[in-house]
Parts: sequence; structure tokens; C-alpha cells
Amino acid sequence: MLFSETLASMQPLNRGWRAQIGQDWSQGRATFGGMVAALGNEAMRRLVPADRELRGLETIFVGPALAGEVRIEAEVLRVGKAVTIASARLWSDEKIAATLTGVYGSARATALVLAPAVAAGVPPASGLPERSPADMGGPSFARHFGYRWAEGSLPYTGSSLRTSKTYVRHKDLAPLTESHVVALIDCIPSVIVQLMSTPAPSSSLTWTLQFLRHDYSFSPEAWWRIDAEVNSAGSGYSCESCVLLDPLGEPAAVARQMVAVFG
Repeated sequence: MLFSETLASMQPLNRGWRAQIGQDWSQGRATFGGMVAALGNEAMRRLVPADRELRGLETIFVGPALAGEVRIEAEVLRVGKAVTIASARLWSDEKIAATLTGVYGSARATALVLAPAVAAGVPPASGLPERSPADMGGPSFARHFGYRWAEGSLPYTGSSLRTSKTYVRHKDLAPLTESHVVALIDCIPSVIVQLMSTPAPSSSLTWTLQFLRHDYSFSPEAWWRIDAEVNSAGSGYSCESCVLLDPLGEPAAVARQMVAVFG
């Protein structure tokens, strides 16, 4: 089931919506977190005007969202002169699977314009081989994305490298949307797994995303890049951050997540 088909499956249900998630979007027994966040954003978007662009999205993964039908509820918490704040909840098997808060805002004049630092000298995607994590024992959802690694190691190789640089794109050729980019920035393996020597489960607990640019006019076949880093790890948890670069090499979003590591 393509990404765009999953978004299109959302239908009104009582005071919310229902959607169908295919088994091919699984990550272990749960659904890929980027799909969960994208569906939550889609629900909030039905309540927030398009001229208020997505500025921030915070997702807490409460429990597994299973393949099949999920239910989504959303509400607007506040409407200001420039910012609308909304929340959503996603239910699976009658259990809460995720809670989300979305911040949507109009552009405002500002004297400061700053962007994240971007690494120089990274090889272009055109000269790199395509490798799917799904072909290396990774989750099935990864088959919906293209991957080309410019930096980083394979999972569970005991690497000392705390960073990765990965070119990514959707294999769904439908036009890109805001929710496509929400899912895209979450599609790479957690960097922590390349530092581990033996396979062990890991699961995202919290994920905070901030959008810096809102250009979705690129071809679906264009390569974006995720520069990711493990900031800290200990006591069974890791903290990771990343920058998403658009096909022109401009920082489009930044994200930060807490990951539970069971090993």
C-alpha cells in the first residue's frame, strides 16, 4: 500500500477519522513511526488552514500501532494571530498508540535568519549505490524508500562512528506533500544501532520535528539527505538528532528523538 494511498484511506468516523495501514508499513510488530506521525498531522491539517504552515510536530509513541484500521482524533487547542496549536491522538486495537501536538504558523517578519550548519564535502547521491535496510534484515517499511549511504556503518557492526549521512526519497511517485516529508525524515535506522555489536530491539519514545522550509515542489525522485548523530546514550536510552536537507542542499527540517534500546 503506497504512502499516498494510506493517507487517502482516511475517512470521517464519528468525531474523528479512520485509516487503513498495510502490513508492509510494519517495523517489528508496530507501524513505522513516520507513518503514525504523518497520519496525525493529516488529521490536524483537516482543522488548520493551509496558509498556516507546519512549524513543529511533537509525537509521543505510547504503544504499538498495529497494521489494519486505526482511529485518529484531533482538536484545535488555540488559534492566535499567527499560530494555531492542535493536538491529535491515534488509537489502534482500542488502545492509545500515539499523541501528537502540531504547531502551525504564518510567516512573520524577523531581523534574524539563521540555519543549521551543513557538512561540506559529502559525496553526491548520483555516485553512491542504493541499499535498502530491508535487504539487510531491517523492517519491511524500508522498502517504501530509497537509500544511499554517504557516511555511516551497517547496523550492529560495533562501529565507533556516531554519525550518519544518508540520501533518501519516497518510492511512491505521487506529488510530495508536507506529510510526505514528515515520514521521510524518520525513515533511516536509528544511528545507535550501528554502534551496537549484536542485534537488539530499539523503539522511539519521543520525536520532535521542526520545519525550516516548506517547498514541496521537488520531483518525488529527487534525493533528500539526512545528517544524523547520536548525542548521548546510557541506561538503556539514546538521544539522537538530525538535519534534513532538501534536494537543493538547503536545511528543510531538524528533528530530535529519544530511543529506548533493549540491549
